[in-house]
Amino acid sequence: MSYQSVVKAAIHKQAPFKPNRFAKISERKDRCDIPAPAWRSLLENAYFQTWKGILFDKGPTEMALYPMLLYELKPKTIIEIGALSGGSAIWLADHLEMFQVEGRVYGIDIDLSLLDEKAKTDSRVHFLEGDCNNMAAIMPPEMLATLAHPWLIIEDAHADAVGVVEYFHSHGVQSGDYLIVEDTNQTMWELEWDDWDDQEVLEKGKRKLEELKSWLMNHKTEYLIDTYYQDMYGYNGSKNWNSILKKV
Repeated sequence: MSYQSVVKAAIHKQAPFKPNRFAKISERKDRCDIPAPAWRSLLENAYFQTWKGILFDKGPTEMALYPMLLYELKPKTIIEIGALSGGSAIWLADHLEMFQVEGRVYGIDIDLSLLDEKAKTDSRVHFLEGDCNNMAAIMPPEMLATLAHPWLIIEDAHADAVGVVEYFHSHGVQSGDYLIVEDTNQTMWELEWDDWDDQEVLEKGKRKLEELKSWLMNHKTEYLIDTYYQDMYGYNGSKNWNSILKKV
């Protein structure tokens, strides 16, 4: 096959031309094309990654996928639950600026004392402190009603993922919005990490995929998995299995 043929074939596979791009959870399997041992090498140094000198804990496939989604979606509102040091929120804001999207970024965490000083002074990101087990206290429905669409909601807190998803579902998610639940990769949680000492988070992580699947089975015609991004690097080639969701 010639180079020109390869390019033409690739163009026709690109979003939004990929056939059967969106899938129901009932059509998907809990597996990943990236071999289990590879995840240790891909993720073991995540806490050494930085963006503008700020801790930036994103998987390598996510670092490639998010910019493509941001450019296509052009979200007016990004809500990231799990801010940590703020590096990810700044990274998201930088991409909106680069793509000339006039959007707002919100970063939520139970403890904002962990924010890097550079993140605290970035006026493009609005950091909100609170427990995501009570989203209504952090972002009340009347506040959500003022936020422009489309939305990109990223759950990355390892606390009550289904509760977070249900809250936004009940209070404002519209057709075309995206909802991503991070770290549903079952293999990632089953690896033995020498420095893992938070057993509660570990156990919640292991249940995350199954709990999300149960929720999606009750909403399988409302939220579809975007396989263009989900399977870009092989079937579920991501930290996020079957959890890049579009509201339809």
